[in-house]
Amino acid sequence: MSRIERALEAVRERLRSSDAGAAFVHAASDADSDYLGADAVVVTADDAVWLRASGVGRDRTDETPHVDHRLVDDPAGAVAGVLDELGASGTVLTPRGVRHDVALFVERAGYDLASTAVLADARAVKTTAERDAVRALGTAATAGFDTAVERLATADVEADTLWTGGADGAAPLTVERLTDAVAAALAGDGVETPGVRVRGVADGALPADRPIVVECQPAGVGVCLRAAWTLVVDGDGGWERRAQLALDAGHRAGRGTLAAALDGESVTVGEVAAEVRAEVTAYGFGEPTVDVYGVGQSAYERPRGNEELSEGQVVVVAASVTRAADETVHARRRGDVVSHVETLCLDDGVERLVSLPSSLSPARSLDER
Repeated sequence: MSRIERALEAVRERLRSSDAGAAFVHAASDADSDYLGADAVVVTADDAVWLRASGVGRDRTDETPHVDHRLVDDPAGAVAGVLDELGASGTVLTPRGVRHDVALFVERAGYDLASTAVLADARAVKTTAERDAVRALGTAATAGFDTAVERLATADVEADTLWTGGADGAAPLTVERLTDAVAAALAGDGVETPGVRVRGVADGALPADRPIVVECQPAGVGVCLRAAWTLVVDGDGGWERRAQLALDAGHRAGRGTLAAALDGESVTVGEVAAEVRAEVTAYGFGEPTVDVYGVGQSAYERPRGNEELSEGQVVVVAASVTRAADETVHARRRGDVVSHVETLCLDDGVERLVSLPSSLSPARSLDER
């Protein structure tokens, strides 16, 4: 079953289970519309009409063979007429993101509107194809991190900054150069939107003795992913190492809690975040930044907060610590950050989708690849 067919099934189930909804309508430029694959949709318990602007967008009729696909000049303006054509009466359900003009057209046609989260609920659990697609993004992100490790491990250190050689002689290894190299690695794996961000703590050449955070947020067709790791080329191994140990322990605790959800326990997203935070705090980091949430069609979606976790979901676990409150170091070091972000698939166990480097040290990570 494709994700569009699953969304259609979920909408019809909602309509059949509620006396309040005679039909479902949506038209907007948002993740829900992308999920449905049309400019506008009208669904009743027995019929479904997908409206697309003539000559615009991708033809996805093959994904919804049991839907009436129509090419029209104005999909949003055609919605109310389709409702009348299908004999709908009473309340029409629609996501909160529906276009304002569409809502006005429907209300002027005599229908009452009520908000529904049915599509957001459906998107929380991924289809097999979606999980495979996000795995492919994970493979590409792994190539990106491998490139970051290689570039940093082979860079020359001059006056505590990083330089790289080339045909034109030595050049500073800057945020921009490292970002471009990582993005090229993802593009080489077919990712059109690499979403690479490198965070250093200085202009010009990257520092050899301070944390460098490499983050990848690649996006594909209908899926996206987030991962981050921190590397230090020539650090003293003190605070950064303790931070890495704390974050690693937090992530292990989080994965253990996620595994309990797959074993049948009732576990919420908030409980996973609390486990991660407690473990990091136990290492002496009083205010870690921790976030756990779903990812898929958009970069931030269900499950989140107090919602329960279940098989088939894809979640991000993000944790980081800073030296902002550390008065034992020079003020310039208080901007240092160590970050560890993973995207996990709750399928046959808790699957780590990106093979992150094995160490803070690029040289050690390169040796252990």
